[in-house]
Amino acid sequence: MLLRRFAQSLRRQDWSAVGLEFVIVVVGIFVGLQATEWNEQRQLRAREVVYLERLREDVAGMRAEVAEILGEGGPRHEVTLRTFRALEACDPELAGPDDIRVTLARYQNQRTAVVVDRTYQEMVASGALAAMSDQRLSAEIAVLFGALGNYKEFVSGVRISLPVVDRVLWQHLDFSYNARGLPVLRDFDFDDACRSRELRNAAWEIHDLVWDWDQATRRVADQLDAFLAALDGHLVG
Repeated sequence: MLLRRFAQSLRRQDWSAVGLEFVIVVVGIFVGLQATEWNEQRQLRAREVVYLERLREDVAGMRAEVAEILGEGGPRHEVTLRTFRALEACDPELAGPDDIRVTLARYQNQRTAVVVDRTYQEMVASGALAAMSDQRLSAEIAVLFGALGNYKEFVSGVRISLPVVDRVLWQHLDFSYNARGLPVLRDFDFDDACRSRELRNAAWEIHDLVWDWDQATRRVADQLDAFLAALDGHLVG
């Protein structure tokens, strides 16, 4: 209708009407474009909120697992240190009744956190991360998952020492399982063990591995806590 009137005004050379109708057309197009852009932005923000809520679930789940690992890691760190000190001093009284068994028969049972990055990877692939309204939070997300990737690489690097420890322990010790299916040392002779430099050094390496695992996991816990605080602030705001 508007275009037909515009054409009729041109034929009549009614320049006032032409000018008015031209302005109306331009304004209509501008308003339409603005409405389209506003709707697209609204959809992007809604998608962003969904992604961030899913991301929070992933990170909170990782933090809960890290809390469990740290709860186990503290005692394990103390156990391995007592075992090493006992072997170093050739004094069995420096270790608790179960310390040596836990250190030497369960040294491979060290949990590490699983990195849950499915939402993060989807955000990267879809462009949602780059399109976030809060670019500072976007950068913090990228930094966090970069750090988690470094954590995985660090853990893999730490595990390189395990085959060396295996070789020493398998050469000097006999392993078995008790009635409950738990790993145990069979016919363990403490005096022979403490006189073996290789075995003492293997105990030192086990303690060092546990310490490294513990420190790396604590750094991850701090990073997850800081990120959750920033994310909660964003979602509430």
